[in-house]
Amino acid sequence: MPNTSHPTLITPALIGAIRSRYALDWHGIHGVSHWARVRVNGLKLASRTGANRRVVELFAFLHDSCRLDDGFDREHGMRAASFAESLFGTHIFLSDQDSELLLHACSGHTTAHSHHNVTVQTCWDADRLDLGRVGIIPDPLRLCTEAARDAAMIEWAYHRSVRQHNWSW
Repeated sequence: MPNTSHPTLITPALIGAIRSRYALDWHGIHGVSHWARVRVNGLKLASRTGANRRVVELFAFLHDSCRLDDGFDREHGMRAASFAESLFGTHIFLSDQDSELLLHACSGHTTAHSHHNVTVQTCWDADRLDLGRVGIIPDPLRLCTEAARDAAMIEWAYHRSVRQHNWSW
């Protein structure tokens, strides 16, 4: 289990901003329960990959925040990046370098296969490891990091993702 004792970046104010923008079912397949699992996946992976935990945690709650459809929505990652950028300085406080990583992670998480930066890779893997919620076992060939491709990690994440959680945020 990842160390989650550090102060969270996911504040009530940030959740409120995301919720006011979110157009789909808050507890649906791309909603808050998915984001919470992606966060845990990402923090667990980051402990092995060395990824920036702040970026990973913010990505988890922002990457699907601007979906307009639970099906095919090719532009949702770009919208999420724009939304994240609009929160810089009010709800999100990152260095310029970390801000760029968050924007890349959000914008490319559906359309790109891999990225040269381990933090972006970890974000994408954290999301892809939660495919069990829609009946898909993650394919190791579609994962970026060795940590995510580990059979035990895939099994752990898959079993977590098939159990539905309701979060009260």
